[in-house]
Amino acid sequence: MPDGLPFSFAEMLARMQASDTTADGLFVTGVVTTGVYCRPSCPARKPKPENVVFFATVADAAATGLRACRRCRPDAHALGLDRDRDRFAAALDVLEADPAAVPDVSALAERVGVGVSTLHVLARRYAGTTPGELLHASRIRVAQRLLLAGAARASDVPFAVGYASESAFYRRFREVTGQTPAAFARNGRA
Repeated sequence: MPDGLPFSFAEMLARMQASDTTADGLFVTGVVTTGVYCRPSCPARKPKPENVVFFATVADAAATGLRACRRCRPDAHALGLDRDRDRFAAALDVLEADPAAVPDVSALAERVGVGVSTLHVLARRYAGTTPGELLHASRIRVAQRLLLAGAARASDVPFAVGYASESAFYRRFREVTGQTPAAFARNGRA
């Protein structure tokens, strides 16, 4: 193994070519032809093996004159910062705070400061679902809290959580809980 590196060149190369996220933080990939260093999981096109140099840390890579990749941001990762994770967390915070204030996915994307397609990528990466499903799930969770607290009549809840029609709300609520909102409220308070 090279000095200070956890794996052989061949194993690091294989992990880099596979975009292995578990290797992030264990080593840094330097690409001499572009003058950039990246995380092993960088989604950019993979360089030829003869153009790759591996480093133990981002500081080692930067010391050779390479610059940080703008796509995978290895410096931010090394500091424990993840802009994408933070954006996704902000989207979840918006949904939990007031799902009724978010009429659709494009409004959620706008509130978080990303495009709709980026929001879809983030939702898939961090939750394994779509932003629309997250929006509906958030609305149903808030509806359940309202119903259990007795804060609203069952017929008022759909509009309080952001649904435009009672039928859409009742259908979704029944899919998620297996019961009507009124039955859920009765059974939950019993």
